[in-house]
Amino acid sequence: MSSARLLVATVLLQLAAHSTAGRSGTSLAYDEFLLEHGHRQEAGDTVGYDARQEIFAASAAEVDAHNALGKSWTMVTNRFADFTPGELDKMLGYKRVGGRWAESSQGSSFAQMDNEELDNDNIDVASLAKAKDWRPMMNISNFVHNQGSCGSCWAHAAVGAMEAHAEITSGIAAQLATQEIIDLTANPRKCGGTGGCHGATAEMAFEYGRKYGIPRQDAYIKGQQAPALVKLKGFVRLPENSQSYLLRALATKGPVALSIDAANLFMYHGGVFSGCKPDTIVNHAVLGVGYGTDAASGKMYYLIKNSWGDSWGEKGYIRSERHALDSDYCGWDNKPEDGVYCEDHPKRIRVCGMCGITSDSAYPVMYPRTALRQPEQSASPTLAIAKLLSRL
Repeated sequence: MSSARLLVATVLLQLAAHSTAGRSGTSLAYDEFLLEHGHRQEAGDTVGYDARQEIFAASAAEVDAHNALGKSWTMVTNRFADFTPGELDKMLGYKRVGGRWAESSQGSSFAQMDNEELDNDNIDVASLAKAKDWRPMMNISNFVHNQGSCGSCWAHAAVGAMEAHAEITSGIAAQLATQEIIDLTANPRKCGGTGGCHGATAEMAFEYGRKYGIPRQDAYIKGQQAPALVKLKGFVRLPENSQSYLLRALATKGPVALSIDAANLFMYHGGVFSGCKPDTIVNHAVLGVGYGTDAASGKMYYLIKNSWGDSWGEKGYIRSERHALDSDYCGWDNKPEDGVYCEDHPKRIRVCGMCGITSDSAYPVMYPRTALRQPEQSASPTLAIAKLLSRL
């Protein structure tokens, strides 16, 4: 290098050192974080750089402290590391899958249950496959949904289940119009939320698919019902807090829409998650696609597809600890209004499994491709579902 270039390089290095001398390591780390993830604040955001930097610093400290413990899962300062509590709440918006609407709902069209699947109370779990992963059969439906800042996990979990079952059982491989479910599924009784991006239940999405069918993603025009590509025969709602039924469904039927407490999942990076206490608030919908045992930790797990994009977790997936018995790891959910309950709800409900994962589960039953029926005609599917709910 010439002496002139060496002098310029030396001056530039000195200037760079001077410009960063008064800045903290946290500030530099946060600037690097922003270079990778960008500013995700919505228009009109008033949080500001300094406040978000403080949130990031707290998140980074939590990640470092957790990873130093050597547990069965690791954390990372991912894109959620500078989100406010309110922004994180928008990533939930669910609300349990199960049919805890009212006692009368057992006989309603919301309980389109294949009863023969639920008659046997003596499930021999030991006879089931030791591990199951439906992803190799989900060539198209294996893509990871991204709900963005819309609290629509209820719709993404249900549509993910419908996409998977349509491909596995009917040979129809396509991305379906989740947005139609979000836009047109009515929720007048405020079951699990107020509808749309503000929460509902997977059962409501399944019922929409049973009554009207679901079009391809590219066929939907906002606010207008499109011709259906697939249609549900019904759906099976599994008994509450029953790992045996859930395990059998995952082993023999296909992916299952699940409900969990996701409050501690935002910065999950990999491994078998076990960070929920028995008393937990179930607030998020996901899709179970299998189960197995982790070779490194020896922990049994459920394999779950989330709707936070494929950059989160294990390429969009998480493995959550699975316990041996139905009665293992049970506690109470003291905020059931954040679940599937409607405006009238009990003060608390029993939940079992890590993060309440066995508390409410359901999977769709598809028509074979040759038996696909056209959706029932209705001038207003939203009004039709509203009338249906009013009769419950």
